[in-house]
Amino acid sequence: MSAPPTPLPPRESIRPFSFGWRTGTFRKGLWLASWIGWTSYFLLPLLSGWLLKLAFDALATDQSINGLLVSIGVVEVIRWVVFAFSIWVVVRWWVAGLTLMRTNMLHAQTVSGGPRAATLPSSPSEAISRFHQDTRDGVLWADSWLDGLAAISYATGALIIMSTISKSAALVVLLPLGFVTIVTRYLTPRLYEARAADRKATSEVTNFLGETFAGLLAFRLAGREEAALTRLDRHMEVRRRTAVRDTVLQQTIDGISSSTTDVTIGLTLLALVPAVRSGDFTVGDLALFVAYAIELGTVPRFMARLISAREQAVVSYGRMGELVAEGRIEDVFADCDVTIEPHDDMRVREPDPDRVALDHLRVRDLTAIYPSTDAGIRNISFDVPAGSFTVVTGGVGSGKSTLLRAIVGLEPSTGDIEWNDEAVDDAGAWFVPPNSAHLPQIPRLFSESLAENIALGRDQSRLDVVLEQTTLKQDLAEMPDGTGTTVGSRGLRLSGGQAQRVATARSLLTQPELLVVDDLSSALDVATERDLWARLSDEGTSTVIAVSHRQFVIDQADQVITLEGGRIASITKRD
Repeated sequence: MSAPPTPLPPRESIRPFSFGWRTGTFRKGLWLASWIGWTSYFLLPLLSGWLLKLAFDALATDQSINGLLVSIGVVEVIRWVVFAFSIWVVVRWWVAGLTLMRTNMLHAQTVSGGPRAATLPSSPSEAISRFHQDTRDGVLWADSWLDGLAAISYATGALIIMSTISKSAALVVLLPLGFVTIVTRYLTPRLYEARAADRKATSEVTNFLGETFAGLLAFRLAGREEAALTRLDRHMEVRRRTAVRDTVLQQTIDGISSSTTDVTIGLTLLALVPAVRSGDFTVGDLALFVAYAIELGTVPRFMARLISAREQAVVSYGRMGELVAEGRIEDVFADCDVTIEPHDDMRVREPDPDRVALDHLRVRDLTAIYPSTDAGIRNISFDVPAGSFTVVTGGVGSGKSTLLRAIVGLEPSTGDIEWNDEAVDDAGAWFVPPNSAHLPQIPRLFSESLAENIALGRDQSRLDVVLEQTTLKQDLAEMPDGTGTTVGSRGLRLSGGQAQRVATARSLLTQPELLVVDDLSSALDVATERDLWARLSDEGTSTVIAVSHRQFVIDQADQVITLEGGRIASITKRD
């Protein structure tokens, strides 16, 4: 059963400047180099404009301008070299930032406190959307700082130089910038609302398409293809309305910002032409003002981009926070071992802790309740000696799977679990290979080779052993590439029984002290399951806790725990 999704953090708790700073300074050297590069790229036109002024003044006095033209050309070449360098650095920083966020979110889902699949906001498709788009928006926010700070640096320098020539003319150039600032501040809250609504509508479309593609056969068998198209139309209509509002507001801000260039140039000419005629302005002064006004006209566009990126980032940060424990979006920006480029010496990190030999396992008053239904398990207590075989049985809904998931930390629970008289404080971190392995009822396979699905990056030296233990050796003859055969997405090219045995082999590869099995019978026929349990028994495989209703499995058990209504109805032990 899925737990309710973590509520979206309130807007006031999302600190975009703090998170943007963390994203930017995660790779301080790259970010600083990017800032220097972009600032240089923006400031060099100040020099070009000044050289242009000197050139026009020289023309007015019939002086040679060849040297000045060469200088202007050199400045422009340098500017574009700086541009190319900045792009190269920024791309590397982008990759680092994206990797940081995505690594930390995946870490929160897979490692921190145990797997958190139950806390996905809606579906795997929706989670992928957040991994892809929302992380990009987070990096874009920090990236927009580079443009914004560089644009502000240019505007400050240009206005200082212009004011030394004419303070009143500089003020005229500044007026459109003030107008754009006022309009943008008015539209910003509305842009946030529109962006949040658009992102929500987009997520619903993504979620629906993911579920539809996964269930195409169900629609076809029910003859309800048209129903799927109708539902898609409804989702797309909502998406269209939200996208239109978001786009209109964004384009309005961009349009106002872009038109500022023309307005600024027009006002500059109107203000300065009379001064040129009167002799208070040289032709060179006019050329400088026009050149600077052209560049100043781009400043509002960058500032609008900065504001838009901020509102987008606030929405995205909140959505990313749903994927980490307790909505702690600060964890998304925690420092971690992130690489930008692959290294030959990279190795798969083996999980902690180190193997601790099991002498006995003690479970006391274990309780795990699903808040939405009040179902689950209550006050479960039992002991498991090392090397024993414990079977958990009971009717449908009695809590068998919940008990196993609670033991290994996949379900929130209360009570005590002791491993060799030592309390297990964090079950999700403790019950992992090589201490323990959990075999779920429905195995998860990947579109990799059979061998890789079993090993998952681990050493494959025991591959033949576990293939023999799980009776997979005889199946290899039917596979075109043996253990190198690609099994397809979710094990599509395997039968249900083969997929179950591949997952079993994966669990046995590390020779865990404790093997927790949730109902092998769900995918195996009786003969295959009997053979599999016999082989596991002959090999003396670990200490086993298994859910089963098969009588021949129950007959092999050292103890049988029968559940009823989430409580222990009886415990039967055999000598």
